[in-house]
Amino acid sequence: MKKKTLLIKAVGTALAILAGGAMAQGWPAKPVTLVVPYTAGGSADAIGRRLGDVLRKEANATVIVENKPGAGASVGTDFVARAQPDGTTLLLASTSPLTIFPHLAKTNYDPMKDLTPVASVAVAPVAIVATKALPVKDFAGLVDYAKSHPDGVRYGTPGQGTVAHIGMAAVTAQTGTKMLHVPYRGNSQALTDGLGGVVELLVVNSDVVLPHVANGALKPLAVMAPQRLAAWPDVPTMAELKLPQAQYYSNFGVFAPANLPPAVAQPLQAALAKAVASPEFQDLLAKSYLQPGTAAGDAFVKQVQAEYASNARLIKEGNIKAD
Repeated sequence: MKKKTLLIKAVGTALAILAGGAMAQGWPAKPVTLVVPYTAGGSADAIGRRLGDVLRKEANATVIVENKPGAGASVGTDFVARAQPDGTTLLLASTSPLTIFPHLAKTNYDPMKDLTPVASVAVAPVAIVATKALPVKDFAGLVDYAKSHPDGVRYGTPGQGTVAHIGMAAVTAQTGTKMLHVPYRGNSQALTDGLGGVVELLVVNSDVVLPHVANGALKPLAVMAPQRLAAWPDVPTMAELKLPQAQYYSNFGVFAPANLPPAVAQPLQAALAKAVASPEFQDLLAKSYLQPGTAAGDAFVKQVQAEYASNARLIKEGNIKAD
């Protein structure tokens, strides 16, 4: 909890510094539309709606949360990329539509030129979990088993080209193992087959498997997150397993159109700094088993750029295609 508190403070401080403590009159000039490029009901939608609620209070602004799903989140992302850079049309999304999807399909937006990463606000950890079909006790056992049984370990993910899929491509590349990817249509379908022992591994959002780990039906081997999960204090991160390049998770952030002027960026960053540190937003993180955002401002921009380059290499080397 101490590490989590420090990270929360670090992200909030970074945003506050970037904002220079100013709440300039340049933002918001009109009602703010926060676009969530996914259907209602998921993690991103919950994060977006809670963030919208807090921003209404912190910035005394009208904030409308609008779902624009479709085409790997590219529909909503393209909508924001084409908006005026006045800070009143923003995107709340994971980094995937900027760093994964453009390598799998053509997009109408340039992910590195048409959008400005403003701040990471929450992380949804991805877990590597053994099912009853895999006779190992820890991650080292998984690697040994996979090396002695090439393609004998099937791992289920929420789908082709997802964060979980790309993350496991990084794991197999770095460990010199061959495992067979089994893509599903979402976490729930993967979980059903995992509990039935149809696949040896599940690589899914950690909140999906928490109750099944608690009752002993599944065994967590590692978390692809910046820090350990509070619920699994003995389960290591990829960095702790000496695989820092395999840290893959849903990193939800706020993005704006390119060329955001300082008079807009500064008060927007200041409002986000207060919003992510608010008790209401922190309560959502705790109850949804989410972790704090990773960075803000230039640091977040560099994270997104590095993720884009890394994913390009993994997708090309792994010959990963879209569905």
